[in-house]
Amino acid sequence: MAERVQLERGRIAADEAKKARLALSNDLNQKTKEVADLQEILKQKDEKLTEAQKVQAELLKKQRELDDAKRELELTIEKRVQENLAVTRQQARKEAEDEMRLKVSEKEQTISSMQKQIEDLKRRAEQGSQQLQGEVQELELENLAQSEIPA
Repeated sequence: MAERVQLERGRIAADEAKKARLALSNDLNQKTKEVADLQEILKQKDEKLTEAQKVQAELLKKQRELDDAKRELELTIEKRVQENLAVTRQQARKEAEDEMRLKVSEKEQTISSMQKQIEDLKRRAEQGSQQLQGEVQELELENLAQSEIPA
């Protein structure tokens, strides 16, 4: 009977060892699967992180390009404003010069007209003076002629 108990114990120990190996194998397979699943999740997260980093890098690049384009546009606008301002100033200067030339021309014309009037007045005054002298001489001649005629 001791042999039987011994055999029974051996069989039970073998069954238990088999069950333990089976449980350990199942547990190991489950842990291996969990590790594989976790590695797959980690791989997916790494891929997503890599993709997110690429997207972020692309966004930063686009933002930099937009900033550069904005600065370029501002510079272009400022250049155009300066050009337009220069053209406007030049046009205003030309208009002012034209207006001054017109005023000077009007003044010169007024002066010329006044000089003609002065010349006319001088000529008339001289004519009037000559006419008056002639009339005075005529009167003197008449007076002389009357004084020479015996009465």
